[in-house]
Amino acid sequence: MENIYSHKRTHISYKSLVSNLNTVGIFLLTLLWCYAVFAKLADLKLYQLQMKDQPFSEEIQRVLTYLVPVLELTAATLLIFNKHKWGLWLSLSLILGFTIYITLILTHVFPNAPCSCGGFISKMSWKSHLYFNMLLFFINMGCLIRVTKKERRLSGKE
Repeated sequence: MENIYSHKRTHISYKSLVSNLNTVGIFLLTLLWCYAVFAKLADLKLYQLQMKDQPFSEEIQRVLTYLVPVLELTAATLLIFNKHKWGLWLSLSLILGFTIYITLILTHVFPNAPCSCGGFISKMSWKSHLYFNMLLFFINMGCLIRVTKKERRLSGKE
């Protein structure tokens, strides 16, 4: 008679754990950029008004109004279609750009700047935005490091 309490132990290797964490990180970043784009498009008029209130020249405001969603959508698309390294670099660039902007707001270089994030993210305080961006930065960096190491290993450069 077989012991009903005996079971095979599931062995999770370090390599598979890291791979799964990387998959989850890339999924979260993809979800973030898709959400950001669709939140802006869902209330396009509000997004455009908020962009007009940014502390930049009219020309820069106009460019950013279209460039930001295009870059967010591009990052999501690259991550979805397995161009992870390019998608992670673009994602990291966006996160760093937004983090610098938030820091300038928190240090009062840009007083009274509106949040044009859209959705639940626009409900955050600027300090919460900064912490959220720091978390995203570390997730993005971890994924980028793992993808780069994997590429080097596969190409024999490691």
